[in-house]
Amino acid sequence: MSYYHILIEVNDHISTIEQTRDIEIFDIIEIQPYLHSILLPYFNEQLIELEDENLEFKDILHLQVKQTLLPIQDLIEEEQRLLPSDTDITISAYEIFNNRDLSQDVTTVIFDILEAAKLEA
Repeated sequence: MSYYHILIEVNDHISTIEQTRDIEIFDIIEIQPYLHSILLPYFNEQLIELEDENLEFKDILHLQVKQTLLPIQDLIEEEQRLLPSDTDITISAYEIFNNRDLSQDVTTVIFDILEAAKLEA
């Protein structure tokens, strides 16, 4: 079984200072609902409607879809156990996503398939 993880970096308009923030959706087993709610609207440069907010396409700086074989928390715990006990390093999801043995970036594959199928939102 595969798990998908959607990572979105957006401009944050809460203050006058230019800031960004990350929206993370981890451990997706069934990608289809996210295909219609996030990936297709992004692909078609449309508004993305999340549960608690709407994102304008122009505010999205970066969107990635990662794939792992285990839930993200399991991978983090496993990698943390492999560290020496006297280490003060904490493994995060981003370390997992940057490790090609544990995760692969499937963003391009998904968008290539959307382009080939020419699906509409």
